[in-house]
Amino acid sequence: MLANCRKWFLGLLLMFCVCSIGLASDFNSKPSSETFGIGKKFVGLQLGYGDGVGFDFMGDGDGRLASYLAVFPHFGVGVSNLLGRDSWYRGNFDMVLEGEFIRNFRPNNGYSVGVATLARYNFRGLRTVTPYVEAGGGIGYLDFDLRNQSDGVIFYPQIGAGFRISMSNRMSLNLGYRLHHMSNAGIHDRNNSINANLFLLGFSYYLD
Repeated sequence: MLANCRKWFLGLLLMFCVCSIGLASDFNSKPSSETFGIGKKFVGLQLGYGDGVGFDFMGDGDGRLASYLAVFPHFGVGVSNLLGRDSWYRGNFDMVLEGEFIRNFRPNNGYSVGVATLARYNFRGLRTVTPYVEAGGGIGYLDFDLRNQSDGVIFYPQIGAGFRISMSNRMSLNLGYRLHHMSNAGIHDRNNSINANLFLLGFSYYLD
């Protein structure tokens, strides 16, 4: 089942990458609509595939073996207008509130549920493609049954990047990557952490 889910996700990822190639000519264009700015709201959903990774200084226990699927519904709002109007970093900031629903398949079956808040910066130098970077964290509950990571309260520090492909004035397709971390900050004895390369695809719908 996990192998089929992985093939399905990678196939969709390839489709999004191919679609984006034809948009590269918009590099010097201006955004076509004002869907970004203070008070601009959007909702959406992202699906993700997480593949565990180990680090020598932390997270080298059995958490590195984790493989999971994730569902992240989100609500966002713009918290700045256009910054750096004539600069390479032309863009604006959003704040995003996100639910985290994670289903683990390896090395054991398990789940995690919680909520996270992310700050996102949108680079608005293109017409139909909006690259972004984001970082944030959250809190939830973990039940992965791992040897090196206790179940219970868990925190979700994460950092990532991606881009939105505008399909209309109100709809975009989203493709992203995050380094997603789960640990309990020493609340419980076992805290070797779970780190994963998290690949995301989904959509956003702009309410304003």
